[in-house]
Amino acid sequence: MEQAKQKINSLSSLTVLTLFATFLMGFIDAYTFMEKGGVFVSAQTGNMVAFSSKLFTGQFSQAFGHIAVFAGFALGAFGGEWLVEKVSGTTRKKYQIMLLLQSLILLIFALFQQQIFDALMVFLLGGLAGFELTIFRKVGIATVNDGIMTGNTKNLMNNLYKWLIDKDQTARKEFSEIGFAILIFILGVGVGSLINLLQASLTLWLSFILTLLFFIWVTITKVEMD
Repeated sequence: MEQAKQKINSLSSLTVLTLFATFLMGFIDAYTFMEKGGVFVSAQTGNMVAFSSKLFTGQFSQAFGHIAVFAGFALGAFGGEWLVEKVSGTTRKKYQIMLLLQSLILLIFALFQQQIFDALMVFLLGGLAGFELTIFRKVGIATVNDGIMTGNTKNLMNNLYKWLIDKDQTARKEFSEIGFAILIFILGVGVGSLINLLQASLTLWLSFILTLLFFIWVTITKVEMD
């Protein structure tokens, strides 16, 4: 019984972290879309469409931003996978290290955002997105892509079919969890858009503060996440 309770608490903790990452990806996507030439840091399908459109219509300088963010995303995903494999210790310790590293990166971005030119900023934020999407993936029993909503929407409807037609209760649970993650992403985009209208430079500062708060939460919680 105690082991089952610990497993539930572990899943709940991982769910909170994944939902935080999902919100953050939407929050930052709104910033780069509105302030950095229509670039998305996590939604790489949108980047590919925008890149191809701009490239084939002669908007070469604007297309470059999408290449930069894609390259950053790829490197971030690679680095996140390396970190997951190479950092020793409990899962909670790994998340502590990752959130602390992310906090420091966002602090640097926030401090020097006026000095970092746009192509480099979207490259760096793309790296952060790739890192996030590699590490934070679980909402309950469902696996989600924190910022890539195309796959999530497909999985949402697949599970809806299995629930309604096949009467699969596990699919019902996954449908609810993936749907909630999509809503959290939409909320992140909405809040990020409002913040950008208010003061765009606040976005990276708030991203840093949120990440730091979650680092503190993981540090003080007694729940193991293995």
